[in-house]
Amino acid sequence: MPGKETQLWTDTKLLELVKEDNLTAFEMIYNKYWSRLYLSAYNILRDQQAAEDIVQEIMTDLWARRTTTQIESLNSYLYASIRYKVFKAIKSGKIRDGLYEEIERMSVANQTEDLLAEKDINKLLELALSQLPPKCREIFLLSRKEHLSTKEIAERLGISPKTVESQITIAIRRLRPVLGEVIFLAMFVFSSHFLKN
Repeated sequence: MPGKETQLWTDTKLLELVKEDNLTAFEMIYNKYWSRLYLSAYNILRDQQAAEDIVQEIMTDLWARRTTTQIESLNSYLYASIRYKVFKAIKSGKIRDGLYEEIERMSVANQTEDLLAEKDINKLLELALSQLPPKCREIFLLSRKEHLSTKEIAERLGISPKTVESQITIAIRRLRPVLGEVIFLAMFVFSSHFLKN
């Protein structure tokens, strides 16, 4: 069981220890990120088993390649892995059949059209976000843009975790009808692209 000292370890420290075959450090990474990664995958796929499998595969790979993979930011690495695996699952056709083709069609026109489409999507996203209550919008962006956990958001804003969960649920319910299913899902797949500064 991790003690007080181990709870203060940074991701960088945990990665160093994992490279030295430290199972406690790996367990701490697993416990810290599992639910967040699962929710990221599930919010797109709406398939519990597929989301669990993807997160398990990412964690297994992290351990199996612990001595060879160079990771500068664990948070960025894990979320990039989730996006890649989710996109791969959609592309395979096994999950949400036809969704990949819809997302691809949305962005495969010529370069000029792509730029216009991106501007339109960003405008639509900005409009949808602007219609959320300020606190709801702030919580949603902390969750999706900065990938903060419910607990981290609650601590940062001085509110309860249940309030955070409730506000994220409200945001998702309001954004989906405004953006439409395909753009809404694409936003989650490419969140770092659409939710940029």
